[in-house]
Amino acid sequence: MKELQFLYLVNCEKEGEGYWMLGITDNINPLQENKNFIECYRKELIGITAAKEILNAIETNIENLLNDCIQDGYKIEPPSEGISYDLPLHVIEEIYEFWFNLYQDKDIFLKVLALLLTRKKLDFSNPTISNGLKGFTARWVSEIENLHSYRPYSKKVTSPKEPMWLDSEI
Repeated sequence: MKELQFLYLVNCEKEGEGYWMLGITDNINPLQENKNFIECYRKELIGITAAKEILNAIETNIENLLNDCIQDGYKIEPPSEGISYDLPLHVIEEIYEFWFNLYQDKDIFLKVLALLLTRKKLDFSNPTISNGLKGFTARWVSEIENLHSYRPYSKKVTSPKEPMWLDSEI
């Protein structure tokens, strides 16, 4: 395996289904990696370790964001592979660039990544928690929350609540 790899963001289409794909390759043209790749939006030549760590952070961030959207009642259609087109390109690019640029200072990158992972278990948007954060942590939690702020314009799914007496057996 080569020491330098390309971290990329592409859009793809397979059997009429469109999706975004992130990955790592040693190919100078990521579009040659897969016949389903249509267009390359981001491509950065970096070390393999850095590429893996950045890719992990981006994928975790996107997973959190999609889970938040679903929890808020939005219907996100999961593609058979990759990332749903329900997440716009500009949102994915913002997340990509945030983590790529943050890696310039690996110490800060690792600390902010730890906050991202903590976010899976702790709701940073809770005022009790956010008001208790100060300094470095407060600054980066704010940045992380900003990366999780996107919500689709439509497709809000409201589940009809059935009356409680329908569940009871008499």
